[in-house]
Amino acid sequence: MKKFIAIVLLAALAVVTCSCSVKEHSPTAGFPAVDIDVNRYSISCYFDEVEKLLKGYEHLTYYNNGETILEDVYMHLYPNAFENIHIAPFEPMEQARAYPLGFDTGFLNIDSVYVEGQPGEWEYRDSSRQVLRISLPRPVDPGESTGIEIYFTVKFPRCYGRFGYGEDTVKAANWYPIAAVFDSHGWNLDPYHSIGDPFYSDVADYRVNLVLPKDYTVAATGEVVKVKKYDKTNKEWTIKADKVRDFAWVAGKDFSVASKKTKGITIKSYYFDRETGRKALEYASDAVAIFNECFGKYPYKTYSVVAADFFVGGMEYPNLVLISKELYNNERLFTLEYITVHETAHQWWYGTVGSNQVREAWLDEGLTEYSTILYFEKKYGKGTARGLLEHLIKKRYDNYLASAQGDPDTKISAALDEYRDSEQYHTLVYCGGALIFQNLREMMGDADFFKALQVYYRNYAFENATTEDFIRIVESIGQKNAAEKLRGWLTLGV
Repeated sequence: MKKFIAIVLLAALAVVTCSCSVKEHSPTAGFPAVDIDVNRYSISCYFDEVEKLLKGYEHLTYYNNGETILEDVYMHLYPNAFENIHIAPFEPMEQARAYPLGFDTGFLNIDSVYVEGQPGEWEYRDSSRQVLRISLPRPVDPGESTGIEIYFTVKFPRCYGRFGYGEDTVKAANWYPIAAVFDSHGWNLDPYHSIGDPFYSDVADYRVNLVLPKDYTVAATGEVVKVKKYDKTNKEWTIKADKVRDFAWVAGKDFSVASKKTKGITIKSYYFDRETGRKALEYASDAVAIFNECFGKYPYKTYSVVAADFFVGGMEYPNLVLISKELYNNERLFTLEYITVHETAHQWWYGTVGSNQVREAWLDEGLTEYSTILYFEKKYGKGTARGLLEHLIKKRYDNYLASAQGDPDTKISAALDEYRDSEQYHTLVYCGGALIFQNLREMMGDADFFKALQVYYRNYAFENATTEDFIRIVESIGQKNAAEKLRGWLTLGV
């Protein structure tokens, strides 16, 4: 996610007239075969526009891809973080922008659960109701699967965050019961934090049927298979998405849509203002082409950039990103470009190569922020990139160090709940993380640096990687000194 913060960028732009281009780097060819069975979600739901309620049915085929026998399955119920103002995932200074008309509740109620066709035993893990525990009637051995059916009800709040609705859009992000990740640390059951992107998920296959009023246009993760009449007032949208970490959709009545093909990928821009909406399409298309070249091919057929009622600025989901509609303004074109490119880079670092965004946020955000700088280097020249790195990133990081009282906390790799606030999180994770990758590039040289990124992308596509996985990649190409430096920077700062 790229939080929208008022930043003066003219100084950076004034020094950027260099016409140099980035050296060509061949992308990796293909990905290793995914040798595990991925979870499969089949979701059908009906949206009541008046009440802002969604009635849903979900069938999950859950695969035990670990080495531990499972007696329970845990699922995140993220909308319940919006149930009351005391746990709503916004810092105090953000409340008024998230709820401009005052707080409005949102939730996800579990109506019933069936496991392997029989009524299931289930419970909310705690009073916040953000985690669902489902007891399995028989243990599921490694390599085996179980079938879970859930009937649920979602209430969308009037909210300008990731989840909710506003004047022009309904945003269904983190909206359905999604399986928690079971990894070497066990079940990851972190709540919805107000800082950062508190999500961690495995790739899965989705088949989704959405019934909405017929005057809505839908942008979604994956590919729309068909749209048909459901009844006199509604349409049914059938959508499929394979090997994605999440499934999100946005609906609006007044969307205009522009699209183009880039390297066989259909890129779409959903917008309300024609001129800036087409600019967003240009930025996204250029970013996809550049990142294909630098890191490896985008593995999906579609990618959508969607203007939304969203105060934060930008937010990534698989094949789809939310961009604040307030940025679709000729006076904010640079910010629109920067945030669109940042969220597009997340399609490589989060979408394809996953990581634990709660415990190791620096890994996707730092690399995504530096990828954004690479875009400007490739498109506008090295002078542009140097200016942005110096005036937008390094200056902010240095100012943080200078203004901190006593010994500042410089730990870049930390869990979300270790950061004091979003300002500290953004400075250390985004800015500090980007500076780490710049330092790595200078130390390793372009050939090995881009080789490391390409190998990382190829080897961990559709998986969840860790900081140590990335460090091992750096070591494996003969850059042990750089790997040791990286460990130090993550703890002590750059």
